[in-house]
Amino acid sequence: MRSFSFARFSSVKRSFKYRLIISFCLLSIIPVISIQIFSYYHFAVKLQRKIDDLEKINLVQTRKIIRTNLNFYEDLLYQMYTDDHLIELVNKLNNGEDIEFNSGQLHRELHSYVYTMPYVQSITVLTSSGRMVFDDLLTGYNTKTSWLDITGGQPARLFQTVISGNGTCVFPSQLATFFTAKKYYLFHLGHRFINYKDIWSRNGAIILSIDERMLGEICDERLDMDLGGTTEDSTFIIAGDGTIVSYPDKSFVGKRLDLSEDPEKRREAIKRMIWGTGVRDTNRLSIYELKDTKTGWSIIAARNQSVLYQEISNQQRITIVVILSSIAVLVVIIFIITGRLTRSIGTVVAAMNAAEGGELSARIQNDKTMPLEIEEIAANFNSMIEKIGALIHEVQAASTKQKNAEIAALEAQVNPHFLYNTLDTINWMAIDRNEFEISNAISTLAEILRYGIDNSNGIVEISQEVEWLKQYIFLQQTRLKDGFDFNLNVDPSVLDSRIHKLLFQPFVENSILHGFRGSDKKHELTVSIVRKEARICVTIADNGKGMDEKTLREIESGAFSDTGKKSHIGMYNAIERITMYYGSEALVAVESTLEEGTRVRIEYPVE
Repeated sequence: MRSFSFARFSSVKRSFKYRLIISFCLLSIIPVISIQIFSYYHFAVKLQRKIDDLEKINLVQTRKIIRTNLNFYEDLLYQMYTDDHLIELVNKLNNGEDIEFNSGQLHRELHSYVYTMPYVQSITVLTSSGRMVFDDLLTGYNTKTSWLDITGGQPARLFQTVISGNGTCVFPSQLATFFTAKKYYLFHLGHRFINYKDIWSRNGAIILSIDERMLGEICDERLDMDLGGTTEDSTFIIAGDGTIVSYPDKSFVGKRLDLSEDPEKRREAIKRMIWGTGVRDTNRLSIYELKDTKTGWSIIAARNQSVLYQEISNQQRITIVVILSSIAVLVVIIFIITGRLTRSIGTVVAAMNAAEGGELSARIQNDKTMPLEIEEIAANFNSMIEKIGALIHEVQAASTKQKNAEIAALEAQVNPHFLYNTLDTINWMAIDRNEFEISNAISTLAEILRYGIDNSNGIVEISQEVEWLKQYIFLQQTRLKDGFDFNLNVDPSVLDSRIHKLLFQPFVENSILHGFRGSDKKHELTVSIVRKEARICVTIADNGKGMDEKTLREIESGAFSDTGKKSHIGMYNAIERITMYYGSEALVAVESTLEEGTRVRIEYPVE
């Protein structure tokens, strides 16, 4: 055994150590800084996308809640504009019948509705004759509403707007009145009365006035569920014409913004309304908008995300400082451990170089200063060299055995052409003796062998497979002395289609060898090949003795019992072969009844 010292490798030690330290510094500092910069922007992008997705989901939920609440008020409105009694009172007012009495009756009816839903502050009826009846909780008067100017032409314009369509009109929030030093803002739902006896009659309109606080509370509740942001964040509603329907600062409610159709200009206008023009980083001010097509309102979420991004930046700076400090400590540790490590590596490399030069007696001596990993490499190297020596002797012995086996295989090899020529010679001997039946059988056998041996796994036309099948049946009928009748039905349109060689031969053979054995009836075998759209269907049917349920299950699973003698294993192998060729697109169905026969159906896609 030869040992190797590290003396002649000492000139490389310093260079390797120097390069290791420099490489570590370059491969740690630069990538870490690059990764940090990349991760910051990548995380910022992913965070922004996540926030955007959450805000969109939040807006969808807000719209759903608002839509649900409005549906309740629309249901109440529906009850009123289809109320036959209310319609009758409106018609009487239009006809001038007992105005004071009918107006009082109508007022009482409205009063019974006004308390059915929260936030309902007023219900107003406008008739086609120009009369107005209302019940207003904010004023408590019968002569003055909290939101509608009776003296001007507003009621007439409002009436025309409501009765001009067949749907519910939605009017944005406006300042209604002061009550106990508090401002009330109302939005309105209006609909014309519908008399199902005369649906085209436009005798009046009813308007439901709802406190804007209902919308504000929904927006405030959803705002509490948002991520990040500052106290400047808000969720509010703007109508299609730019009128602010609901806003945390109620002084904005009812104001109309001049909003552009351009999305970017629209967002900038909303930012100026909320934050003014003194904000420096407008990129951190985000506007999310979702429109409700039914009301025409837009639900807007305004978020100031500068605080959130500032926290991320601070965290990134702390991380970089920690990483750089860790790198400095690691550099010191490297100086300590690289000396011993490089010496151990040099010893191992020297031994490997000797082994590479052909010295299979080279071994690495165990050194207590070696790290555990290098010591394990040394032990494995020594073990590997010993195994290589043993393998060389084994390979030499195996090479000698392989040559002997190849010689024996060449001596035992039979040339198929020799077999064909021999059968041809026997054929002519039969012809010379006028044994034409024997001659036909030998010729047919030679063709069958040539067809099966040449490219046995190849793909042929169905017409070739049919010709081979006829020859195979001829031999079987000759062998069994016409012990069965054979019927072949082939659709001419499939003759040019392709099929793997001898694909259904095992099923035909199974019918002849096992189906007809031990059965005294007149045997019949039928093979049918037809085309069904883009699939070829092959059917092999016999009237033999059939199979029991146990045998069918064994064929399906391939698990043959000892008593079965594996007489049908050829069918199982054929099914496996079809599955291998065509996969899940193939279908093999075996049906059998004892003493009645067996029917095999094969389907595969047209090639």
